[in-house]
Amino acid sequence: MFSSKFFWFGAFSALLGCLFIFEILLWITIPTGFWYRHLDISGDLTSLPEIEDRIRFTYPLQRPFFLLGDSVLGASSMIEHRIPQARSKTLTQDLTAQFNIVHQPVLSLGSDGNLLTDIVALNTEIKPQQGDHLLLLLNFRMFAQEFDDGPKGLSRYFLEPDLPADIQNRLNPDKSPSQESQLSDDLYCLMCRHWLLFRETQMMKTLWYYPSQKDFYQHLLENLVGTNDAQADLIEAALKQKIATYYQPYVWDKKGLSFTCLQKILDSWSAKHVRVTVILTPQNQKFLGSYLDKSSFKKNRALLAVFMKNYISKDIRYEDWCDRYPSVFFLDHCHLTPEGNQKYATDLSRLLQGDKNEQK
Repeated sequence: MFSSKFFWFGAFSALLGCLFIFEILLWITIPTGFWYRHLDISGDLTSLPEIEDRIRFTYPLQRPFFLLGDSVLGASSMIEHRIPQARSKTLTQDLTAQFNIVHQPVLSLGSDGNLLTDIVALNTEIKPQQGDHLLLLLNFRMFAQEFDDGPKGLSRYFLEPDLPADIQNRLNPDKSPSQESQLSDDLYCLMCRHWLLFRETQMMKTLWYYPSQKDFYQHLLENLVGTNDAQADLIEAALKQKIATYYQPYVWDKKGLSFTCLQKILDSWSAKHVRVTVILTPQNQKFLGSYLDKSSFKKNRALLAVFMKNYISKDIRYEDWCDRYPSVFFLDHCHLTPEGNQKYATDLSRLLQGDKNEQK
């Protein structure tokens, strides 16, 4: 009995010692940007403190070129399509390789599901300065009716404190969240803010459970029992049903949450004379088939072009690339193959570096 108590006391002490050592290790290494330069955690955002660390410490000696957008920048679609080494074939990685040639660091804050409300909050964290260069990739999903007001208008609740009060008011649901849900959210944010080990493990967890835990376990199961064509057809059909609302007969509302957020972002950049390139990202109309309302598709692109005209200047550039690439370069409605990402990155690099030369 006596020895058993000593054993458990020793085990508990060893555990506390290990946690303490890891915490000290993270306190030392995070400010150097070590983890961000050696691990590819682009494509996901797990907490506000982690975003702050990423912006401050990835490239502490030089302001990076910022990438803002959604899953188009990441690896989720390629992973879902079981493309080997997907994380090394993303648009972010290809753009990083292009800019490494001119010794310009690149920092992606793109993430699956990002909406324009999320980008308003991320812009608050970036604190753009004169001379910064940003790339914003807009996607049709960002303007979809279901995200244009109410609680669905923000993909990550922990970003809400960085939003202006008027945007927060438009997001608040009629029914307040349950006490248990609010307590869980508050506890998660508190732990991320004050416990480095927890914060970093949440970040690193995305290296395994990505795009989600369900996809991770499904991939493991497929490795054991294999896949079949019927399953692939079902997945494609389910995706088309999911994205159908993004391309339905609906003309975007210029007074809606999406355009309000886009206006706030552009006003902020204009006031600070930040160099910005805004691209309406390529779309695969062939994949969409009958789910695409061509009339609304055309009207919405024209509507966005008219809206952006008010901001186009020496510092802000806008281009519509919806029709730029043939369907062979796509995996689905908007995510590109590795070859498509390489082509996209090359074309963007020429455009962006051309803008830089014009500034000189």
